[in-house]
Amino acid sequence: MIKYIKITGAREHNLKGFDLSIPHNKLIVVTGVSGSGKSSLAYDIVFREGQRRYLESINAYARQFMDRAGRPAVDNITGIRPAIAVSQNSLHRSSRSTVGTLTGVYDYLRLLFARYGVKSADSEIELKRSLFSFNSKFGACEYCRGLGVVDEIDADILIKDEKLTIREGAFEMTTPSGYIVYSQVTMDVLNTVCQAHGFNVDIPWQELSEAEKLIVLYGSEKIKVPFGKHTLE
Repeated sequence: MIKYIKITGAREHNLKGFDLSIPHNKLIVVTGVSGSGKSSLAYDIVFREGQRRYLESINAYARQFMDRAGRPAVDNITGIRPAIAVSQNSLHRSSRSTVGTLTGVYDYLRLLFARYGVKSADSEIELKRSLFSFNSKFGACEYCRGLGVVDEIDADILIKDEKLTIREGAFEMTTPSGYIVYSQVTMDVLNTVCQAHGFNVDIPWQELSEAEKLIVLYGSEKIKVPFGKHTLE
């Protein structure tokens, strides 16, 4: 088993033909004054050669969708493995950011799955990159919509006393003025929503049906209500 990356005659940018051995499976820190060739060694030699060898391992059709990686200026380099690089530039994170998107591996994986995936015999779906993208309606999970997380209401925490009606303060976050903090609607507006479905806010929570509880917790498709900031007094 190869234990080292061995570089001979490194000549990228400020590097002047030196030799170096880098052990595998170790955290390696490259230090030095500005302009000494740290980035040239890490990015322009080690990463570029690892990326180039990875790209050479896939077919020519798939390679046309990827950036070409040229050979680094070295006499010889051995022991290199496929590599990813996390640059020192500012990252633009979002709720959809992952290790894969930040390093670029995500695009390669989508291409790999699309080109080498095997669909079932009775499937009419064409394997394409968008099927493996959480940013695409074709590949995103229908439940979380590609975010990987789902926000849900925990009624066990929200409901203070099931014996009380909503108006009496069954909800943990009910203010003296009848404002339900979590929903951002007043008691009267919520009662209008309930009445549109045949019940009201003066029925004890424990006597409501599951369907009626869902209307209170998640809203109604039958009626539009004012939504926004209200006085908390």
